[in-house]
Formats: sequence, structure tokens, C-alpha cells
Amino acid sequence: MKNSFEKEFNQMMSKKEIPGTVRKSLDQTYDIIRAKSNKKKINFIWKRVATAACALIVTGVVITNEHVMAGINEFFNFGDKGIEQAINNGFTQENNRAVTNQGIKITLDKHFSDANKLGISFHLVFEDPSILNNAEEVSMDYRLKNGDGEYIGEFIPDTKSLKGNNRYLSTSEQQNPIFDVKTGRIQYDVLFNSNEGIIPTLKDAVIEVESVNILYSSKKIKKIDGHWKLSVSNMNKEKSNLTVQYTMLDKASTIQVSAANANPTSLNLTFSLEGVYDNENTFANMKVIDEDGNEYQATDFGMSTKNNKTIISTNFPITSYNNSKKLKLIIEGIGEVKLIKK
Repeated sequence: MKNSFEKEFNQMMSKKEIPGTVRKSLDQTYDIIRAKSNKKKINFIWKRVATAACALIVTGVVITNEHVMAGINEFFNFGDKGIEQAINNGFTQENNRAVTNQGIKITLDKHFSDANKLGISFHLVFEDPSILNNAEEVSMDYRLKNGDGEYIGEFIPDTKSLKGNNRYLSTSEQQNPIFDVKTGRIQYDVLFNSNEGIIPTLKDAVIEVESVNILYSSKKIKKIDGHWKLSVSNMNKEKSNLTVQYTMLDKASTIQVSAANANPTSLNLTFSLEGVYDNENTFANMKVIDEDGNEYQATDFGMSTKNNKTIISTNFPITSYNNSKKLKLIIEGIGEVKLIKK
């Protein structure tokens, strides 16, 4: 079904003229299908990072029509509308830091980060491209260390020891949007999410790459150990200081919102409900509606209990660039609450 849709979609998009309403409908439908069928996530709450061999990497869909390509990001294309809006508004930091070891040149190309989400784009060049023959995926074992010495995240197999408590990141996605076996050029993009919105500001951070992992079609894995230490450029202050805060309009609502902060990549919400909810599906259909009627759904959330209350933390793909004055949080079967800009 997915392949059939992609074929029809590409045929339609290859035409020179498409009515605006049809294009919008196709774009929205394709985004939904792509996001649901392609996105692979690792949940750090229930499982520390599995071996890179077991991590599924999404291969991006390539659309060749020049009119369509102009509106699609060449990296961080995870089907996240909040991320896309941030990138389109220039919320990325150039790095271009490169290290060569074990016949592999790794370049830290671009990155972005705020309290809610963190994205990193790497380029790898293999001096001997033949090592990639019959390869399906390329990933890395690495650690992200801030300038104060604290490890923000460690993306390593269980066979390696942790150097930090890894409390900041909730989920991760990764993909190889460029996979050129002939030239030995690979792009490796990673996207991290913090349900609690607690990613610290990266200042003088470094990425310590410990191995490059190649997964072949035979399901065999080749791990190339080495040392690649890449400096992370600090985000420009004018890019990162873009937080919009919201507060509850109805203090007596069933849904008690304790924090609502829109950053460049997403809106982070923390709210509580009286009682203990054991079924996570209760919160599967949360959404935020802005003042123009646009709907934004959460895809991941953190859930805990304290003092007979259920506490939920999550991100919605509406950003501070929207600069909305009024929002509404709706939880099907529970209720809704209105939020206003401070």
C-alpha cells in the first residue's frame, strides 16, 4: 500500500502544474503516511541505547521534482513540522568540524538545540568505499559531553560503561538520508527529544565518537573502533533566545498545566490530573489547537505519579515562531484547558 501510494505521489509531483488545493492535500497525506510508516524511535526511558546494529535507521524518500525539492530540507527530514519550521527560520548552527581516523573522515556538519529537542547532522567519508558493499545502514557509538564535563547523552551499546546519568533525553530517531556506496559518502542525522524540556544549553560541547557501525544486508555487523573528537559550535544567542511562555486561563480546570514553554522546535507542556492513570492509551490522543484552528498532536510523552496525581510531560510540533496568543490543550475523554501567552 505504501509503495503504491509513493508511486502515485511521485507521478503526480512530476507534472509541471498541480492545483494548489491538490498539492496541499497530497503533501499532508504523504507526511502522515511517511511519519507513521518510516519513523523508528528508541525510547531511553525503558531501554538504554541498544547496540547500533539493532537500531533501525530510516532511509529518506527522495523526490526529484525541482519545484518540490525547493521546499524540502536536505537534512533533519523526520516528518516533524516543528523541526521543519525551526530550520526554515534559520535555527541551525554550522559546524564543519572534521576528524579522520581508521580511514573514515567524520564531519560534524550542522546542529540545533533548545530545551526540548536536539538535532545533529554528520557526514562520513570512507577512504575505501568497498567496505560499504551490500551495506544497508551506518550508525555510530558516541557520547555528547558539555563544556562543564557533564554528559548530555551517551549512545553506546550495553557492553560499554556509562560516564554520566543520561537524564536529559527521552527518545531518539536516526536516519541515513544520503547513502552513496560508490563514493563512500554517508549522511547520518540524529534527532533527540526531551519530554520534560530539560536539555541544557550546549556550550563548548564535544562529541566523542568511539566506533562506526555498518549493518549489511546479510544482517552481519562490522564495528570499526577509533577516536573521533568533534567540537560543537555554540548556538548563536539570537537564535536560541526565542522562548514564549503560556499560562492557564481557567485555574479550576481538570487539567492543571504547570509549565507551557514554546521554543524554536516545539511546545513543551507539563500538566497533572487528579488520580492515578495506569493506561498510557488514555493520553494517546492529546492535541493542541492554536487560534487559527490548526491542530498539533504529540507523539511521545513521559508519565509519572506523585501524591495521587498523574503527571504528563510532552512536546507538540508548534513552535515559538508561531507566536500564538491563545492555545487550547485537549485530551479526549478527559477535558480541555485554554492557555494564553504571558
